[in-house]
Amino acid sequence: MELDVKPLLDTDALKNFWCGIEDMDRFIHERLFHSVKYNFCKLFAVVTKNNEIVAMFALSFDSLKLDSNDKYDLRKEYSNTSSPIIPTSYKDTFWSKAHYPALEISYLAVSKQYQRKGIGRDIVKLIVDKAKGQDLAGCQFITVEAYCTKEYSAVGFYHNCGFARSDIYPMYDTIRMYRNLLE
Repeated sequence: MELDVKPLLDTDALKNFWCGIEDMDRFIHERLFHSVKYNFCKLFAVVTKNNEIVAMFALSFDSLKLDSNDKYDLRKEYSNTSSPIIPTSYKDTFWSKAHYPALEISYLAVSKQYQRKGIGRDIVKLIVDKAKGQDLAGCQFITVEAYCTKEYSAVGFYHNCGFARSDIYPMYDTIRMYRNLLE
């Protein structure tokens, strides 16, 4: 299926969009417009060639704070790679940072009838590729507050997309996750 990504300036285009997760659908239809209107995030639609919206996502700039356990996990991950991810001349600076520049996936939802077709995974790959190639600001990580309730959890999805859990800033009904772009 050939899909295209288009910026959405008006959430009215999502009036017939439903992902099947009650809390997310309610947010999309009742409160998302505030986030777009007041520039909390930039909203995008994933559309078919007939302009049918099959998914939506929103992005915001973010900052990632890593605790000592997160840094330990990253060091372990980096030591298992065959090529140096962080140049020797930058290692001390990198590991001493209190916060790291990041791009946040603020919202991501796939229309109910298009779920389990790899569209969500493709959107994450697109976001990662764009973040690596953008030249507006520094960006070392992608972050997400993965929705996690007893009815639904996105944690496994993001884990399968290369994200790791962070213990910093646990939020109500979400789990903070990150993916490094220095791979």
